[in-house]
Amino acid sequence: MADPVITQKGNHANIQLGDKLVAANVPNLKNVIRRLIEVGMIFIEVDCTHLESLDSTGIGLLIAAHNSLERIDGRLTIVQTSTDVYDLLCSMRLDRRVKITRQDPK
Repeated sequence: MADPVITQKGNHANIQLGDKLVAANVPNLKNVIRRLIEVGMIFIEVDCTHLESLDSTGIGLLIAAHNSLERIDGRLTIVQTSTDVYDLLCSMRLDRRVKITRQDPK
């Protein structure tokens, strides 16, 4: 499991996840997101290009990040999800609150 790669530009941040967003690595990512918001990042993009495993704790973190950003007129987007991750997030109706995009078919 690799640490997320963070890039920032202006008030935008991109978080490129590793292969797992599960209970074991959520506390670290929660702290990363909290720090990004504290330094003024109001638009956070979560890049799921390499994400293979997502559990309920990871989904809870995404919802919490969305809620935190929404309170400060910010926005969370989730990009480059696999079809399986996209379908899971949509089944949870997260797509009604957060913009989610899939990886282009290969």
